[in-house]
Amino acid sequence: MEKLTTLPPDINTHWKAIAPLLTIRNEEEYDQAIVRLNDLIDEIGTNEQHPLYHLLDTLGTLIEVYETEHYPLPNCHENDVLD
Repeated sequence: MEKLTTLPPDINTHWKAIAPLLTIRNEEEYDQAIVRLNDLIDEIGTNEQHPLYHLLDTLGTLIEVYETEHYPLPNCHENDVLD
């Protein structure tokens, strides 16, 4: 029986190169992700048509999730934050 898949046949090769860019499990990987994000911003700017724009967007989302989990904002009034 032929195996049906929706994944491209060369996904294994490409995923090995992409996966480390989309993994943030600790502070070191977080720091690396911030550097990558800044590099992407420098290259892409606001050009949503750039081939790497979706990588920039995805990496930004992953960083936001990591920050929310590891650096939660204190539960206080907005005026107290500015003090």
